[in-house]
Amino acid sequence: MNKNRLYYLISILLIAAFVFSACAPAATPAADKPAAEAPAAEEPAAGEEASAAPVTPPGQFPVVTEPTTLKILIRATNGVADFEDNDYTKWLEEQTGIDLVFDVAPNNEDEAKQKLNLVLASGELPDVILNFGVTLDQQQVLADQGLIIPLDDLIEQYGDEYKKVLEALPQIKEVSTLADGKMYSLVDINECYHCSLSQKAWIYKPWLDKLDLEVPTTTDELYTVLKAFKEQDPNGNGIADEIPWSASVIGDWHGELDKFIMNSFVINNNLSSDTYMYVDNGTVKAAFAEEGWKEGIAYLSKLYAEGLIDPEAFTNDSTKLKALAENPDVPILGFVQEGWPGMFLDWGGASGRWQEYVPVPPLKGPSGEVWFPESPYSMIGQGRYLITKSAKNPAAAFRLADLMFSYEGTLRNAIGRKGFEWEDSAPGAESIDGGEAKYKVLITYTEGEQSFCWNQAAPGFRSAEFRLAQEFTPEDPLERYLYNWSHELYAPYGKPEMALPPLVFTSEQSQKLGELDTALITLVEQMFASFVTGAMDVETQWDAYLNELETNGLSEYLAIYQAAYDAKYK
Repeated sequence: MNKNRLYYLISILLIAAFVFSACAPAATPAADKPAAEAPAAEEPAAGEEASAAPVTPPGQFPVVTEPTTLKILIRATNGVADFEDNDYTKWLEEQTGIDLVFDVAPNNEDEAKQKLNLVLASGELPDVILNFGVTLDQQQVLADQGLIIPLDDLIEQYGDEYKKVLEALPQIKEVSTLADGKMYSLVDINECYHCSLSQKAWIYKPWLDKLDLEVPTTTDELYTVLKAFKEQDPNGNGIADEIPWSASVIGDWHGELDKFIMNSFVINNNLSSDTYMYVDNGTVKAAFAEEGWKEGIAYLSKLYAEGLIDPEAFTNDSTKLKALAENPDVPILGFVQEGWPGMFLDWGGASGRWQEYVPVPPLKGPSGEVWFPESPYSMIGQGRYLITKSAKNPAAAFRLADLMFSYEGTLRNAIGRKGFEWEDSAPGAESIDGGEAKYKVLITYTEGEQSFCWNQAAPGFRSAEFRLAQEFTPEDPLERYLYNWSHELYAPYGKPEMALPPLVFTSEQSQKLGELDTALITLVEQMFASFVTGAMDVETQWDAYLNELETNGLSEYLAIYQAAYDAKYK
């Protein structure tokens, strides 16, 4: 299950324990602009070090005319072999005149949080913290400690591209401000339509065809299909080696066992960092304490007892799951939950199985209802770029980020070099949604190692208009497929009104939430596994589970969320 918020809160509590309060200082595509012709520099903004190299006016490059170095703590991402030796890094340095030095944290979520915690507690801060997704409540703690600086004045004085972002999406300011009304981070904008409806599921169509079955539309039909997969030898090798359903708990995008399926019983909002939390007519609720959670567990427990769910589903990582789906001898995996097929398949691979798994629509549960999480906030990647109190040249650090939000900066970060990995579309070319295309991607997306882009590790401005302007290419139909699947199968059941919006907590609330999360989420995860595997009986021990939740502070937990929700949105 998603532990993102839990581990971050634990880390922040450790930081607060070790770090003394400190006073924080107050704080256009440019590819064709020659770096050699530097415009007149501006005076440093208020709060900048007097020794910092002055920066040029907004939108003009290079950013600095004197030697300047920025130290960046960045969380690694799949596919980037080396941030130092990378074409996107070189382009940023050429455009800005800034030398970028990286301290790379592991991509693994838990290890990345540990690295960030150690760096913040050490007192030896980088200039910039990048790609960690620091949420509002975590930012509040760091701001209260004086470890990060507000960015409003920098945006006002030096903003060019980021001002365009705020103008296009004014809600960003609302969901980015802390208790003092200031913004302490820059967000990543990715209006990825299929990402807002990302708790999807997939089934192996050749097995359905062989057994004369249809794609299931209810939980009862899924049970029937999985039972047939187990008992009727759909891969035809005469061996009962089929795995009807497997899952992954590490390294996948919504690959855990509870994600897609539990929405047939209760809204399971795992699209935000606030795991399991949702809003029901203005009341904040936790899915894991609702009756629907019990019903969903009972359903999964039945399937597990009958051997329809892989016993390794609670321990698999993404590598093991992909090995099942791409088994070289015969197909053995029938059903799986993931954000997109490339998480468990070699998309475009030689096996061709990427063309054989089809999406499963939201399934109706026993009540006949379908709750499918749709988050209007998933497009806003919180806390992607923070400037610390140790930055000697905050203006230069901000100008670097501002360039990342440009059209070309966004394309180079996410895809690569113009003329190599992408190019401008020819007039009249068709986009993925049937409109007029603006750019054409020249490579098939992969998370294999490369040195031409950051693979979305930098923030950018991928608006809906930007994403849908990608040219449709029949040889790589992924984006059109994802758009159509999301629009036709999942969007009709979406519940955006039930998504919990970003919240701001006081330091006291954050500290208390951290204490409660540690016990509650651990209990929820342990009991989910115990109930599903049959180690405990959900029918006879559900009340004891609820009592244990209450003993561990569930009422106070919900009250803190409700107070923060009411304060910001009521």
